[in-house]
Amino acid sequence: VPRNSLQIRLGLSEQETHKYIKRAAGVARWLIDIGAGGGELSIFFAIRTDASPIIAVEPWDTRLLDYNIRLNGSVRVSVLDQYLGVEENCVRLDSLEVPRHEQGFIKLDADFSELNILQSGERLLAESKPLLLIETHSAALEHDCCAFLQPFGYRTKIITNAWWRSIVPEQRPLDHNRWLWAEPI
Repeated sequence: VPRNSLQIRLGLSEQETHKYIKRAAGVARWLIDIGAGGGELSIFFAIRTDASPIIAVEPWDTRLLDYNIRLNGSVRVSVLDQYLGVEENCVRLDSLEVPRHEQGFIKLDADFSELNILQSGERLLAESKPLLLIETHSAALEHDCCAFLQPFGYRTKIITNAWWRSIVPEQRPLDHNRWLWAEPI
């Protein structure tokens, strides 16, 4: 979450991703929202789509997420409060129960763990080919995620940051913060 909520108050927060989210909402039959934060995307899918399951992954503090789910009556959202990845104490993306024969959507914002999480879901990526929206926080990570997805038959697109970021910056302590969109070819 940006330290300064000005972008949120102005309705500009991550607006570059909105057209991709709408596109995914039109076709996705399930959602895995990794780095769910307050659950805005998961709740949007619960209210506006028939997607099922909707899995909100948030290993940090889930109080705001749980509150927002209750406040919006989003009973179809299930919360997983564990880390995903290939390490011993992590849940593998491949182990999450989703209907693999249906189109899915994965949003991935895990602060430098994106590649590790993708690696834990090789079977899911190969079998289901979900749409992917991935936030990266370094040029190297962005490159590595794109290179990792290519053999699975994905086309990736870097989402250009909005022009207003120079006027109303996110104020994150990172030099590189942008999204990429990946879809099967």
